[in-house]
Amino acid sequence: MTPATDPADLTEMAGIDPFDVLDTEAARVDAFYRGLSDAGWSAPTRCAGWDRRDLLAHLTTTEDYTHAGLNGRVEEFEDDLGGADLDDRNARGIARRAGLPPATLLAEWRAASADNRRRLRERGERGTLQTAAGDYPVGRQVFYLASELATHADDAGVPQSPTEREERLQWRVRFARLAVAEAGQGVVVTPDGGIEVIRLAGQRARLSESDFVEAVADRLGDDALPDDIREALVVLA
Repeated sequence: MTPATDPADLTEMAGIDPFDVLDTEAARVDAFYRGLSDAGWSAPTRCAGWDRRDLLAHLTTTEDYTHAGLNGRVEEFEDDLGGADLDDRNARGIARRAGLPPATLLAEWRAASADNRRRLRERGERGTLQTAAGDYPVGRQVFYLASELATHADDAGVPQSPTEREERLQWRVRFARLAVAEAGQGVVVTPDGGIEVIRLAGQRARLSESDFVEAVADRLGDDALPDDIREALVVLA
């Protein structure tokens, strides 16, 4: 059984370039949305109450947040957006772009994503940027951003070949372990031959790698895990 992940150590991600991963996920989203019909834009997603257009508007707001972080202006961004909680802020971000035609929204997201990815790469893995939690390592934040894109690509129904599925799973499951460790909820996750063994306060569960990735993004069914473990694993939602 492989040792559990140390949250202070990015060796879990050794050999994986975060910038390349983010570029790949952005390209998948771009290609998918570029090919949507009018009806495709209004199709529902796995995010309750959001269609594909809403989801892309949310991703564009995420790019606004990253832009603010690169400029050291996260507090101003949050004050301007407002909102009582995360759900409220998400709704406000979507509402801001409610009147944009799909093609305009896609162009805006594409340009913002490309500019942010260029600046993040220039700053380098060992650089920092401002986040809501304070200054944070660029390399690790880029994995968080890639995870959000990957989850929402799945939410929107972006297709993937078996090869893509496997390649994406390899970095996603490794970063999911790191994110759970970093959250400091007392969860210990240990990989065991393609199974993730999860321990919390005397409780134990086993998940496949793909189900573990779903669990940390709060995309696994409520009945799949004990409530305490299920809630503690939700760190990439």
